[in-house]
Amino acid sequence: AFNNVTPNTEVRVRIRAELKRSGAPSWDVEVRDNVDTSPNPPPLGSRPLYVYEETFNSGLNANLVRDITATTGWDGSAYTGTRAAAPFAILDTIYSAMQLVLSADANADFGPLDAFWSVNNTLTSPSNIDAGELTSSFYRGDLDSLFLLGDANVDTEEFDDHVSAHEWGHYFDDVFSRSDSTGGSWSINQSLDARLAFGEGFAQALASMALDEPLYCDTGPAGTNGGFGIDAESVDAGLQSPFNPGSVTTLLYDLFDTNVDGSDNSSIGFGPIYATMTGPQSSTAAFTSLFSFATELRSQLNATDQAFLDSQLIRENIDVPGLDIWGSGQVNVAEPPNQAQDVLPLYTTIAPDGNPVNVCLNSDYDSRRDGNKLAQYRYLRFDIAEQRPYRIVATTVSADGNPPSEPPPAYNCITAFQADPDDPEVHTYSDPDFRVLRNGVQQAFGFSCTPNQEELTTGTLIPGTYVMAVTDYRVADEDTIAGYPNRMCIDVTVTPN
Repeated sequence: AFNNVTPNTEVRVRIRAELKRSGAPSWDVEVRDNVDTSPNPPPLGSRPLYVYEETFNSGLNANLVRDITATTGWDGSAYTGTRAAAPFAILDTIYSAMQLVLSADANADFGPLDAFWSVNNTLTSPSNIDAGELTSSFYRGDLDSLFLLGDANVDTEEFDDHVSAHEWGHYFDDVFSRSDSTGGSWSINQSLDARLAFGEGFAQALASMALDEPLYCDTGPAGTNGGFGIDAESVDAGLQSPFNPGSVTTLLYDLFDTNVDGSDNSSIGFGPIYATMTGPQSSTAAFTSLFSFATELRSQLNATDQAFLDSQLIRENIDVPGLDIWGSGQVNVAEPPNQAQDVLPLYTTIAPDGNPVNVCLNSDYDSRRDGNKLAQYRYLRFDIAEQRPYRIVATTVSADGNPPSEPPPAYNCITAFQADPDDPEVHTYSDPDFRVLRNGVQQAFGFSCTPNQEELTTGTLIPGTYVMAVTDYRVADEDTIAGYPNRMCIDVTVTPN
């Protein structure tokens, strides 16, 4: 709107693809083009901000109202014009997601967020953000940024609002809550590591909540009928499990929505979900999973809502008796029922006294060696009473019941990899790795390539409860030799130093 405009004046309006608000609530969102293949590209935060601009003559009206439309560039069968609407469509989705949070917290402080989109953002691997080469659409917490595909010949996301909202869900975890998710490739009907299953299931459900639409739609190349849909009301059909992201999605969405659907005959709304995610889930002593979320959520509800929550948990094969953040009462494993090995108990207790605990892991659910599926990580927990450093050692002791292969005496994995990363011998030996957290804060990690063993001395650990995730890198190594054992067993010790 313009007031007191001089007649017959050329007027230019520039609209910036950003959302800005200070005070309470507050936010700072910008949509930028990430692609820059120049020799010395500027930092991502300095890449071009999208704007839409129109110039027109004011005519004879001193007070003028002008409706402006940023168009899609679509002519009915192909993109032939500038896709000016895309950045604003992305902003619209982010704004909808923020409104969901504001419904539970009117003074929410949204941390800065950059959304990167380009017509050149295409699907490939590995990622090269500057070149617009992305393995998928994703969120990067270290950059406070989400990246969205835009290549019309491959996949476009700007109007796939559930995709943008899903990635914004990971931003929510990063800014408002916490996620211990492994990340990596996954699909909605797989059995995943418990942390990944909850992280992706929550993001999926949050998208449906924010958009008030259970049907997730991801279109394929422009002008084709490619793509797929996921219904949050029924995506878990036939695969109810705390390790299935679809099961997590359905559970959370049914807790939120008011539609009566079978046993989903009530609603707790978004408020308790938000309070749990921003409160106890963000500092739980366990890894973030459906078990930690459901346990903490249940403690906030009245008896009626607890009964409703319990009915939804039971439907998803989460065992309510003995429910705690550690999954101690869980008896059901995954589909097919109770046939998964190396899953329960979810946590193995280890004493920090130097005595070994043996855990086994396998790749039964990971034919592509993504390294993030069910049973590929084993969780341990230990309590520290004495403030001091500790020595942690993980040693591979068997492969499908047989001792692991041993490298030559002079073998050095680092120099061997540097000399020839494609040498099959480099990918022959077990490579145990682990990460140690306390209340979600990383305390130590061992990711060297030393064959068959990982060891380190931590910094000073204060008294409290610690959790450890142990795996074998070979289960996620695309170059692992054919015939590498599907199952590995590892001895772990924690010793005062």
